[in-house]
Amino acid sequence: MGMEQLNNTKNHNWVFYFLGYVALWILSNYLHNKFPNKLIKYINYCISFPLSFVLLLFQFAVPTMGIIIHTTLFIALSFSIPLFLTRLNDYFNYLNLTDQTTIFINLTFATCSSVAFYKLILDIVYRFGPFRIKSSEKIKKFKLDALTEYVLNKENIRFIIYSSFFIYLLMFSFQYLQNSSIFEIGEKDRAVYQSFLCFLAFDRLLLNSKRFILMPSELLKKMLVSIIGDEEEKNFR
Repeated sequence: MGMEQLNNTKNHNWVFYFLGYVALWILSNYLHNKFPNKLIKYINYCISFPLSFVLLLFQFAVPTMGIIIHTTLFIALSFSIPLFLTRLNDYFNYLNLTDQTTIFINLTFATCSSVAFYKLILDIVYRFGPFRIKSSEKIKKFKLDALTEYVLNKENIRFIIYSSFFIYLLMFSFQYLQNSSIFEIGEKDRAVYQSFLCFLAFDRLLLNSKRFILMPSELLKKMLVSIIGDEEEKNFR
């Protein structure tokens, strides 16, 4: 009984230490305001340092947690639609999808949508995430949207996807040459490989689409010029 009471006392010692520190901090602030001099000022700084350090960590905690949570939600939303569709298919048994086909669908859709629908996914995270960046005035001062978009921008997402596939392809190639596989079923390795090929083609398509110029009005104009000539086309106008 005595040992148990002693252990309980030890477990609650931190409370007394904390209360003692708070009392000492209040006293040092009072003395600093009442009798300002260099010695008391120095003592007050020393006593206040732990509290200031904790407050500083708290200031960093909000942006750090914001980046982590927003990144996690972004990844979850990218995978949510294909996962939902494949689970729905499994439940109603519309199509008989193999495990490797499911892996291919989930990876391909998630990676492609994270680039193609980047703004939309990020807007959903901002609106319905725990920080509510779009509506919370208290959170706006942390500028979490600018911080998130600095870390989680399209180019960084592309780099992460390409890096992940590159590392996987290194492992896949090594295992393949060793007549082995990363997964127990070798076709799953091919599913990831095919997913990378699809993402690569899709990403190239997105990048090259900016250079693709084919305006219907301009095409019609050039067809008219080709058919009736420059002068007739001017008269036609």
